[in-house]
Amino acid sequence: GYIPEYTRTDLTDKLHDTFGFRTDYEIVSQREIKKILTATRK
Repeated sequence: GYIPEYTRTDLTDKLHDTFGFRTDYEIVSQREIKKILTATRK
């Protein structure tokens, strides 16, 4: 089975909502990761 790396909190839920992806259950492609990193460096 799947074992999460962290416990969900209000903060992690807010980050997921803000950036539009889920790290707790969604597989994020390398292309999407690059877009996220570019957006966070602005």
